[in-house]
Amino acid sequence: MSEHELLLVQLGDVLSKVARPHRCDDQLPPDVRQTLSQLGFHCTELTSREELIAGLWARKRSVLTTMQPGWGGPTVTPPAAA
Repeated sequence: MSEHELLLVQLGDVLSKVARPHRCDDQLPPDVRQTLSQLGFHCTELTSREELIAGLWARKRSVLTTMQPGWGGPTVTPPAAA
């Protein structure tokens, strides 16, 4: 498994934990906060889940974009003007 694929799995796992239903006064469990920290998301008790989810999805999109080849097949050079 490549580094990008491993990161995608980690992001997906922590996203599922952060985004699951919770009570308003529930804090993130220590293991989730530790995983977020390892992924570069430093959060406090004041950090909202919505903010974390947005950041995690942004990172996931970024990784997916770097993994995918160019869009639309081979590059075609347009004809030069006469």
